[in-house]
Amino acid sequence: MLAVAGSSCSRIERLAGPKPGANSPDALRVPAFLRAGGRSGNSGVRVTLDDSSELSGEVTDRIKAREEDLMWTDPDNPEKSMEGMEEVMVDKGREGPWFVSYSKARRAAMRSGKPILVWFTDTQFSPLCRSLDSEVFSKGAFSEWAKGALVRLRLDFNVKGVSGGQGQSAMDDKIRKENYLEELKRRYKVQGFPTVLLLTPDGKVAARYRGYRKSYFDFYEGRLRNDTGKAVDLHGEWRQSMAGRGYREWTDQEGRKVFAKLTRYKSGQLILVEPDGRNIRAKESRLSDQDRAWIASERAKRDN
Repeated sequence: MLAVAGSSCSRIERLAGPKPGANSPDALRVPAFLRAGGRSGNSGVRVTLDDSSELSGEVTDRIKAREEDLMWTDPDNPEKSMEGMEEVMVDKGREGPWFVSYSKARRAAMRSGKPILVWFTDTQFSPLCRSLDSEVFSKGAFSEWAKGALVRLRLDFNVKGVSGGQGQSAMDDKIRKENYLEELKRRYKVQGFPTVLLLTPDGKVAARYRGYRKSYFDFYEGRLRNDTGKAVDLHGEWRQSMAGRGYREWTDQEGRKVFAKLTRYKSGQLILVEPDGRNIRAKESRLSDQDRAWIASERAKRDN
């Protein structure tokens, strides 16, 4: 059995400051401008997305697309100039193989369909955190496996502030980051370091690992690999439940996929909505043969 490690240092909890976005009951609502009577807009040959809601537990499996095919847009002004695909899809918020931004990691998991490995650590004051890193997380075999199987998120409570120029000192930034980390710690009921969580892409806690015992790296990694498979299965069940609401997997001619629901079709132009409310504008001619056949079948049903 793994030893449970308590926090190696005491901390003063700060009650003020921003909190990470919580799961919203409105996450699955289709934005107003997509409902019957809304405007359609000409998308040409582009696919566009909007970021109209915070990431929630109800998120999509994965979304991939080419730079010329995918862009972000404002739901209240779909013709507004949009951020390019290259800027959107780059892995911002990373330090090496690990994300350091909770929201960026959640978004990456949404698009890849991979579970999230969340590591609550304190590299300055916890020797067990350093042992877990050197014996498991920094090993080549683990890194190679995790690269294809997981989205990795490191939440290090050894916080350093950065000056944001006039009006924000490094200390202000440090306090803001500490508040944010403490809120995540409370949300996931983390009692000490190290604590590792395995989340499904849609946000459910699939496994929890408290503490670490030196030289038990084989056992620890074995549990992670086994539980990752369970997390993938849980996410598959979620996708099946969403299929009952009209969601399906769409594929383009390059084999890139998105899990979404068709909300509007006109003259070869589609508007899809992902489970978290993001909207996608697509062109029928760029979809797979299977998707085009499905559209033809649905149109035939409505013509009869």
